[in-house]
Amino acid sequence: MGISTFRWKTKYGQPNWERISWLYMRLSGLVMFLIVTFHLLYMHMVVRVENLTFQNIVDRWNGPYGLAWKTLDTALLIFGLTHGYNGVRWSIDDYVHHRGWNLVLKMLLYIVGSILMIAGALAIFVGPGSLV
Repeated sequence: MGISTFRWKTKYGQPNWERISWLYMRLSGLVMFLIVTFHLLYMHMVVRVENLTFQNIVDRWNGPYGLAWKTLDTALLIFGLTHGYNGVRWSIDDYVHHRGWNLVLKMLLYIVGSILMIAGALAIFVGPGSLV
């Protein structure tokens, strides 16, 4: 038995996107676990659920640590969406074998993902009024 090595590139010199995607899922899962754990503990233990309102979040984003909160929320948005969409992309590859439908579904996934990412970033950095 030989020892398997982690290869970033295929034998033809092109990037091994599936291997990079696999590694991203593991790393983004770990990062999300840390961010979500902090987020839940802060929201439930410090803010308290009964005090959690939309105005509370707006005040937090506009407060003295607003940039830090916006960065944390943006990281959660980016890691959560890309992790989820990468998983959906894998499911499309696993279950949709017709090349045309596979391409259509992935393009739809990328379009919806981009729209949600932009809408989420606008809501965080510009404000909720920017979406209507």
